[in-house]
This record gives sequence, structure tokens and C-alpha cells, in this order.
Amino acid sequence: MFCNRSALFSAFKSCRLRNRLLTIFLCLCPVIVLGHSAEMHNNPGIKLDSSTVDPSKSLPPIDVGGPFSLIDHHGKSVTEQSYAGKHLLVFFGYTNCQIMCPISLSRIGQALEMLATDDVDAYNNLVPMIVTVDPANDTPAQLKKSLASYHHSLIGHTGSATQLKQMYQAYKQSPALIDGQLNEKDIVNHTSFFYLMGAEGELKTLFPPILNPESMAGILKSYIRSDGTI
Repeated sequence: MFCNRSALFSAFKSCRLRNRLLTIFLCLCPVIVLGHSAEMHNNPGIKLDSSTVDPSKSLPPIDVGGPFSLIDHHGKSVTEQSYAGKHLLVFFGYTNCQIMCPISLSRIGQALEMLATDDVDAYNNLVPMIVTVDPANDTPAQLKKSLASYHHSLIGHTGSATQLKQMYQAYKQSPALIDGQLNEKDIVNHTSFFYLMGAEGELKTLFPPILNPESMAGILKSYIRSDGTI
């Protein structure tokens, strides 16, 4: 059974309830609640802005994130140390996705453009990190070409089966190929939330995939600025 989305996102306006919801999402039902099949693709975006969240309030301890070793879309080996001192906006998806990824990536790209205009220091302190859930098709070159259409700062990542498994486990991901195709392309089931990780590698918050770009940009700025890294 899927959650009532209207009630869920109203609750996001309360920091305490929001934190509890994040804990439930990641620890109890990451696939059921966050999977593609429940997304509302035509929703213009939840009207939530930075004034409704308090970045100074820490999330409860959630075991998300950690060391990783991947290949970026330039073909370069990267680890968590490659982005040391930066905030990471992590999204799991794939270039052949025809369901939620194009909408999610468009909203991320728009939010990044707004953040760059409003606060270039915060923008420069953020790494938008896209991790493929379809490594068989998402080569570094394919990731680079596809992501450039959404925003030039998006960085695609792939890796060996072992490397990606470590990354999926670190972020409670369980991508799976669905039986059947859409427009003669494979479908991979995966979650659609964006993880904002702090400069020390800690989870700051989650962004729902239907959050509008204006709200996302404002919240990103609030969290990055609150860390005192810029």
C-alpha cells in the first residue's frame, strides 16, 4: 500500500515530522515508498521553501552514505575523497529511463541554474552526483552526453558490479530490471528521491522528486550555508 502523498508532504513542513518520515523512508520501506510506480509525474511541485525547514536541526542518525569508488563520466576514477569538503546531491537513475528520471533531472538542472544565479558560492560548494542503475547501457560517454542536456554541472557515475553494489548498499538502493520493455527499452525500478549529503558525508535531507525547482534551490542554499563551509 502506498502512502497518502498530500498528507505526507504537508508533514514535511514540520521539521520534527519531516525527520521522522525520512527515518521511516530509509530504514523501513525505501523501495515501497520511493519506487517509480507511485510518483505523480504531472504534479507542478510541492510548495515548500527554505523558510519551512530548519537546517540547524540535525536528522536522527540514519546509516546512509559512506566510502565509494566509481568511474565518472569523464572516465576518471573517483572516490568520496575526490569531492571532499563539498556537499553532494545524489540521484540514482539511468539515461534510458522514460518514466521519472527526465522529470527529476530537469528539476535538478533548473534548481542548479537558480542556485548559481542566486548564490554562486553555494552552487560551487555542491556536486550534483548522478549514479547509474543501468551500468550495462550507461557508459561514461553515454552518461556525459545525456546529462549535458539537463545541466552542464551534472556528473554521471558508473563502475564495476562490485563498485556499484557498494554504492547501492550505502544508499539503501535495490535497483532491479523489470520484466518487459517500454518503447523497446529496458525498465529499471529504482527510487526517485535526491539525497543531500553534507561536507562531512552525513545525510542532511531528502528531496522528493516532485519538489519544484524554486523550492529545491532555496533549500539547497539554506543547508549549504548553514554548514559554515562557505
